[in-house]
Amino acid sequence: MIMSRDENIARNGNIKIGNLSFEEVEKFKYLGATVTNINDTREEVKHRINMRNACYYSVEKLLSSSLLSKNLKVRINKIVILPVVLYGCETWTLTLREEHRLKVFENKVLRKIFGAKRDEITGEWRKLQNTELHALYSSPDIIRNIKSRRLRWTWHVTRMGESRNAYRVLVGWPEGKRPLERPRRRWEDNIKMDLREVGYDDRDWIDLAQGPMAGLCEGGNEPSGSLKDSKQGLELNGLHQLLVYADDVNMLGENPQTIRENTKILLEASKAIGLEVNPEKTKNMIMSRDQNIVRNGNIKIGDLSFEVVEKFKYLGATVTNINDTREEIKRRINMGNACYYSVEKLLSSSLLLRVFENKVLRKIFGAKRDEVTGEWRKLHNAELHALYSSPDIIRNIKSRRLRWAGHVTRMGESRNAYRVLVGRPEGKRPLGRPRRRWEDNIKMDLREVGYDDRDWINLAQDRDRWRAYVWAAMNLRVP
Repeated sequence: MIMSRDENIARNGNIKIGNLSFEEVEKFKYLGATVTNINDTREEVKHRINMRNACYYSVEKLLSSSLLSKNLKVRINKIVILPVVLYGCETWTLTLREEHRLKVFENKVLRKIFGAKRDEITGEWRKLQNTELHALYSSPDIIRNIKSRRLRWTWHVTRMGESRNAYRVLVGWPEGKRPLERPRRRWEDNIKMDLREVGYDDRDWIDLAQGPMAGLCEGGNEPSGSLKDSKQGLELNGLHQLLVYADDVNMLGENPQTIRENTKILLEASKAIGLEVNPEKTKNMIMSRDQNIVRNGNIKIGDLSFEVVEKFKYLGATVTNINDTREEIKRRINMGNACYYSVEKLLSSSLLLRVFENKVLRKIFGAKRDEVTGEWRKLHNAELHALYSSPDIIRNIKSRRLRWAGHVTRMGESRNAYRVLVGRPEGKRPLGRPRRRWEDNIKMDLREVGYDDRDWINLAQDRDRWRAYVWAAMNLRVP
């Protein structure tokens, strides 16, 4: 990246060194902050505003819930939303326009927290005005937060000493002359303006920062070509499988020998470009429905040993060596319990999936006084369903499953997910009752909403009809 205040400066394009070419960019992200080629913080402020919007909409229902107190909603705002917005704000050079955008966002969140107000004259409900919001919100606003953090960071940098890069950037002066026109506002200008607001003459502010200043501060890599060209591996519908996502490379093979040979190719190709495979994070797993199959133990290649495991996590989901989803469902229920107990106090402020959901709902709706005995008792399941107007967790799962099935059937034969759906594994299944397949669940879901499951893949090609079945699965009431 070529950094210059002159936006019309000639860009020389990519830098080439030998066989390597380094792309020239206008901006990139460093330590979570966006750096541009004209050293403009507006791009970073814009990025933070977009991220705060995503964070705000993720907790919007909590902020508008009548079950939570306003003090608790304010704490959610400070703990969840503000840290996302204020990350790296100590280095921002804000103009009045950016300050206005940040204030508008904060007022939007506060209006969601404090709700509407009935007008004393007309008797109609209206939004709270800015002055009313500031009277209700006792904490410093977002701009005061940014200015306080900026002064605190300045205080820290001025004490670093001349050997530190941050200090040299602060006190250093770039060579050459500045271009014509009005100078842009610098970060140092913001510091001086902040100091004038608190009643200090900004001259010799660096010397001031050497003393106590607390009073002023309060407020992926692609797989190698040789591995791609390898013709060994597990075939599914006539294709060799190599699963790649970001920096995760998963090789499938019919036997350990194939895995060893392909792993050697991966190690050699990685070494050629200066990368190494971490043996502690690289595992191997033998997948078979026969739980009594002999596991050959770790795979050793040279000085490296890759541990054999019974399960591992791939893209957030647990994969087991017998291809059983019960382990993943169990883990999700445990995560749900952890999430439930983390917000248990929120829910009380006024192991099956249905059992877990009913446990959460009982905490939300509380107990009921028995009409016969007069004693308090837990709500029955039927009473919970009468109070809870939304579809239960099982209906949610079935609706999402149908939606995903329709999406996969329309992907086309070139996509792996479609090939897995319509493909048939080679060989014979073991003795015993067949396990329920994912496709069996789809057919059962369709029968529940009144459709004969024959030729359901062709049905899914009609988006409108399939969407109707998805909604029916979500809203169907079954015992």
